[in-house]
Amino acid sequence: MGRSPKETETGPPGGKGFQPTLWSVVLRAKDPASPERRDALERLLQIYWKPAYFFLRGRGLDVEAAKDIAQGFFTAFLERDALRHVERGRGKFRTFLLTSLENYLADEKDRARAQKRGGGRPPLSLDFADAEREFSREPEARESPDRLFRRKWALRVIGNAFDALRRGFEEAGRIAEFEALRRHLSATATEAPSYADVAKQLGVSETEVKVRIHRARRRYREAILAEIRSYTETEGDAQEELRDLFSAFSV
Repeated sequence: MGRSPKETETGPPGGKGFQPTLWSVVLRAKDPASPERRDALERLLQIYWKPAYFFLRGRGLDVEAAKDIAQGFFTAFLERDALRHVERGRGKFRTFLLTSLENYLADEKDRARAQKRGGGRPPLSLDFADAEREFSREPEARESPDRLFRRKWALRVIGNAFDALRRGFEEAGRIAEFEALRRHLSATATEAPSYADVAKQLGVSETEVKVRIHRARRRYREAILAEIRSYTETEGDAQEELRDLFSAFSV
């Protein structure tokens, strides 16, 4: 049961080059009422809210205080023209967001902790319970808040890319292959089934299994890059973010 030439050339959807980026969408959409701008901001929120929550918890805030600050910060970020201060070429969006969060936190220290979450505005749908479960699994000797923010951002990017890779296999009618290979996708995968077991499961040779794992890992990396490209403007920016992503796991 080998692969056809067509399957070898195409496979599941992978790197598709640059799509319209969140940076360009946001920077083009100056009208605060623009649905395009709102969608872009909410995309950024989905990527960054949990790393921001971990940053706040790492700064020593208790659960309720961290919820209040995160909810208020992102609500204000979405409703105000927060990106008016952003300029391309002056650093990463991640740095801009973290600086904005630190400034917001400093301002909030001068306000009453009992203020209603989100300033009376409808609360955002943020799963704080799930975030707190993740935070509780962190080692007691926790990283610095800044490093924790970076690592949680990296994990979110990788998770989104993994989901996109899975969808690509599913859309190609090859979800069984994905499930058989998934534990081999990381270059440092542990406790993965042997090549022989995977070969038996898929009905192919062990050599073919190695080829498919290599292709899937390449597409995984492409999916990570595609995720990064969705909020960076140039290939150089994307490659720099990719290096930052992998460095977030270095000791």
